[in-house]
Amino acid sequence: MCRHIGYIGKKKDLNSILLKHKHSLIELAYKPKHMKEAKLNADGFGLAWKNEKKFQLYKNYIPIWNDLNLSSICKSISSSLVIGNVRSATIIENQGYFNTHPFYYKNYIFSHNGYIKEFNSITKDRIYKKLNIKFKNLVKGNTDSELIFILLMQYINNTNNIEESIRDVIEIIKTNFSACMLNFLLATINEKGKDTLFATKFAKGLKAPSLFYIKNKNHNITVSSEKLNEQNWITIKNNSLLRIHNSKIIIKSI
Repeated sequence: MCRHIGYIGKKKDLNSILLKHKHSLIELAYKPKHMKEAKLNADGFGLAWKNEKKFQLYKNYIPIWNDLNLSSICKSISSSLVIGNVRSATIIENQGYFNTHPFYYKNYIFSHNGYIKEFNSITKDRIYKKLNIKFKNLVKGNTDSELIFILLMQYINNTNNIEESIRDVIEIIKTNFSACMLNFLLATINEKGKDTLFATKFAKGLKAPSLFYIKNKNHNITVSSEKLNEQNWITIKNNSLLRIHNSKIIIKSI
C-alpha cells in the first residue's frame, strides 16, 4: 500500500504542491487518515517532476521524515507536473531503491497505490510471461507495482493509446488474480511538451483505496489519496479513470 499525490497546472515549487499543507505528503506517511491496509508508509518515498520536456526523479528508501534533503529540494524545484509517493511495502522483503515509487520510462511516470493479493515469486509469472524480451529487460525490482507499470508501457508502446492500455492491463490483472487494488497515477509528456495526468480508482474483491481531487481558482488540479487541507475536495468514485489535460478533467468508468 502507498499514498500518493499528483499535480498538474501552473508551475509551482514542490514544497507548495506536496509539503506545505495541513495534511502533507509527510503526514500521509506517518499519520494517514484513510489507509486501511497498513498504519505507516515508512518504506521509502519518491518525487517525480517535469523539467522542460523530460522527467526528473528523486527517490529514497528511508522514511520520508528522515530525509534531511527533502525540504531544500522541494523549495528549490518548480514544475507544472508532479507526482509524490510514500510507500508501505506489501511484502517486507520488497524494499530498496528499485522497488520505490514512482517508476520511470521514457516520457512516463507511474505510481501505484494498492496491491495484488497473493502476489509472489510464483504467481507474478502470470504478468511476467506477458512481457516481451525488450520489456522483461526493464524489470529491476520485484514488486507487483513495477510489473504492472512495465506491462502498461508495453501496451502503450504497441497501441499508442494510453486509456485503452490502462483498461487492458486492469483487465489482465482482474482475470489472473482473485483480488487487487489498482489506484494508479500516470503522468506523461508528449513530443510538444504538453502534460497529461491520468488517475484510476479500481479494486476487485477488496475496497478501493481512497482518492480525491480538487481544482483551484487558478485551474491547478491535484489528485490525492487523502485530502491535503480542509477545502472542498471531491471524492472519486470506484471504477473510475481520470484524464486531466489543459485544465480539464474527464472521468470515465473502467
